[in-house]
Amino acid sequence: MPSKPQDAADLIPFSEQVDQTRVPATNDFIIERHVPALFDTPYHHHTSVEVNFLQGCEMTYSFSGAPARLLGNRITVFWGAAPHRVTNVTGVGQITNIYLSLGQFVRWGLPTELVDAVLSGAVISSAEVDDMDVMLFDRLLDEGNKKSAAWRRLHMSEIEGRLRRLALEGWTTLLTARSTPLEMELTSHAMMHVESMLRFIADNFTIPINVEDIAKAANLSAARAGYLFRQVMGISIKQQLMRARLSHARMLLTETNLKVSTVALDSGFASLSAFYEAFSKANNMSPAQYRNSAKRSNPFIAEHSKL
Repeated sequence: MPSKPQDAADLIPFSEQVDQTRVPATNDFIIERHVPALFDTPYHHHTSVEVNFLQGCEMTYSFSGAPARLLGNRITVFWGAAPHRVTNVTGVGQITNIYLSLGQFVRWGLPTELVDAVLSGAVISSAEVDDMDVMLFDRLLDEGNKKSAAWRRLHMSEIEGRLRRLALEGWTTLLTARSTPLEMELTSHAMMHVESMLRFIADNFTIPINVEDIAKAANLSAARAGYLFRQVMGISIKQQLMRARLSHARMLLTETNLKVSTVALDSGFASLSAFYEAFSKANNMSPAQYRNSAKRSNPFIAEHSKL
């Protein structure tokens, strides 16, 4: 069973939960293996694309309150920019995580449908078990200490090849995309600028920041930053900033008993009226209605919200 939700006072601010340890260098990847467990923090997020492989167990992620159940012996792919945490683990097994930079993921030129799905916020998983996946992930982990350029190119090509196979074989969507997909490819230099802006937004959205601040973080003019960001993300910088704030607000409404006014301020909104207007427009319901709906759909939340 999931652990009891933490009290509001124990929650770590979302802006402090950006996981910089899971952002690989250019033309590289990070791989790790561990026994899956519930997160110590309510949510975390990072700018990498995450490729997971479970063995001997199943688990459930929550993406800002929306569940995605991962099955064993299947590859799962999602963009870690969405706030997520583990809420349940069934069985005793292991999980292997591979982290790829956003720029690398796009530069590979993978089939458009797969790239669009991942960058739109969908969580996708291989539809069938492939016995070769165990060998692939074991080998990548065992050879993780081989850091020469030749070995790294080989390993990167093997990861790329597996994702291409996933695109050709088809996948199961564990969580539907919530945002606009990537519309065109850009250079790796442009992708690095967009990664910088995404990271700055993730680090600072709970405080008053604007487009100029975000552009400055990427050493760009506001106009150039806005152009590059829209080409990659399909939305404006302002929309991404709003998305981050609303995602955090949904998490607080689902996981805590904070007053709506506190949720608004803790999510970076300047006023309660601005929060109500933005939240209601994005979710087709008020914050209070969203909280009540979450409690009805998840008895566990309803039970502990009374504590």
